[in-house]
Amino acid sequence: MGATGMASAAGTAVLMYLVLSGRLCGDGREEDQLISSAVSAAAAARRRRKEEARARARRRRRWPERAPAGWGEAAAVAARTVRFTWAETLGKWPLGELAFGIKYYMRQQGNLQHEYAGSDSVPLDGPEVRRQLISLHRYLRLCMYFSKKPYNVFMDFGEYAHDDVLIKKSKGRLLKPAFTVVRDRSTKSFLLFIRGAISVRERLTAATGADVPFHHAVVQEGRVSNLVLGYAHCGMVVAARWIAKQAIPCLTKAVEEFPDYEIKTIGHSMGAGIATILTYILRENEKLSSSTCIAFGPAACMTWDLAESGKDFVTTIVNRNDLVPSFGRASVAKLRTEVMASSWVHDLREHIQQTKFLGFVNRSVSFIRSHLPFVSDPRSKVVDADMLLSHSSKDERKASADTHGAVKKRPALVCWSCVAAHKQTIESSKQTQDMKNQTDADVKIEKITEAEASELVSISLGELNLQESDNEDADREEKEPALKETDEEHAIELLESLTDEQQVPSSSTSSEEPRQMYPPGRILHMVGLPAAQPNASDQAGPEEVVTLYETPRQLYSKIRLARSMIREHYMPKYIKTLEQLIDKLAEQAIDDQLDSL
Repeated sequence: MGATGMASAAGTAVLMYLVLSGRLCGDGREEDQLISSAVSAAAAARRRRKEEARARARRRRRWPERAPAGWGEAAAVAARTVRFTWAETLGKWPLGELAFGIKYYMRQQGNLQHEYAGSDSVPLDGPEVRRQLISLHRYLRLCMYFSKKPYNVFMDFGEYAHDDVLIKKSKGRLLKPAFTVVRDRSTKSFLLFIRGAISVRERLTAATGADVPFHHAVVQEGRVSNLVLGYAHCGMVVAARWIAKQAIPCLTKAVEEFPDYEIKTIGHSMGAGIATILTYILRENEKLSSSTCIAFGPAACMTWDLAESGKDFVTTIVNRNDLVPSFGRASVAKLRTEVMASSWVHDLREHIQQTKFLGFVNRSVSFIRSHLPFVSDPRSKVVDADMLLSHSSKDERKASADTHGAVKKRPALVCWSCVAAHKQTIESSKQTQDMKNQTDADVKIEKITEAEASELVSISLGELNLQESDNEDADREEKEPALKETDEEHAIELLESLTDEQQVPSSSTSSEEPRQMYPPGRILHMVGLPAAQPNASDQAGPEEVVTLYETPRQLYSKIRLARSMIREHYMPKYIKTLEQLIDKLAEQAIDDQLDSL
């Protein structure tokens, strides 16, 4: 930065010397050529510095592509994740919207579970579906035992021997989740279980939710037949790559020893998202290209094309009102827009008036503000002072402030070039009253264009007696009809480069537009709907019937609020709903057999 500043200062000094020496010698053509070349060089240098600054900012903004190697990298990633999480939650959501707006919008929205059972959804039933659900039920219970219980309890439940355990990583760290690989003899498969967000470090992995590029190469017969481009969840991508580095050598050796065994990755919540991305990575290996994934309540972790490309080998299970499969930065932004558009403030005001204690507090606060306005709101002094001034005086102050700001932001390089390029405008503005009025009107515009800004600079410099004499004007008009347009173009080019540099947002305050993320693969949603013919003897209300649907992916671009949206994400709720669905399909099978008799 010091060298850049010295170079800029030296270039400015040289340019000033050339301009002043040209004015003293009176050779206008040589002066303009030197000014033109200097301005072009300055603009090119400014563009190079701007591109280098943008490149450095992109490198600083780049999220990690691998798991941290030491505590220093882990601390840096954790600090950045905390800042990112704050910016995406409390940094955007006011406390009023979080405390009252979401609750009001949830009550206004009602239960939207019926939308998952629309005409685009396909109901699934029959004996084959029941057998598949029984298998999913066992995998989910194994996943829960691995996540919640000691490892020996998990081995006892799965009836695994010590030689069936290929890899065991029971302690999760930042971007390094806990996982294990076991050989399941009953299903002739190698099962890779990934634990969800249980500890604080694993929750930081889930919170590292920036969008990073992730591509999947589709391998067929040892050749890449297709390349799917997209974006995915940063923390899950890094965690999946770390697991792949640990597991691929072991799985390759195991498949060579047991070629008739399958590979299945299984997870819940964050573990399901990591398992999905890991399956994409494993399938790019020729020996592991038959890997499949079972994801229970995965996060919305990848863009549309990537999610669609996994329908043949990823099965996603969603329970009722589970929030996580539709929870992403883009869907949260849509929800915030909807909450802000709702009339939750009016509802809150009515609630306060109807509650005695809240009404008393509200009246007390209103009384204090009405009698002590300056204590309750110090800004009211400024407001009262502004109200004493007329509207015209405000406009005049604003116009002068805009003019001063426009002149102050422009460096000397632009000022000198604008003097040479806009002399006729200066003279005509002084001699013609209409042009002056038009210029005054243009100054009052809030957003000044680049040409207007450069003209303002020229006018201000004219008022400072920096323009040349009338005789020099006449000589220069005769000598430089072609160079005038060139100087003007260089000045505007440099002005644009300086303005663009000021408009480049910093890496700490800017963020790209969030991309819409979706749950991966084929989506099976367990939907609970009121019974068509409720039991009259049941005084608790109509019974709820659980039905399995294969749902379209676009339904998960929107967050549907419900009181049970967090509770129904947990694994015990998933297990309970699966058991209800299995029992229902068993009863249907018995009824079908009785009808056939």
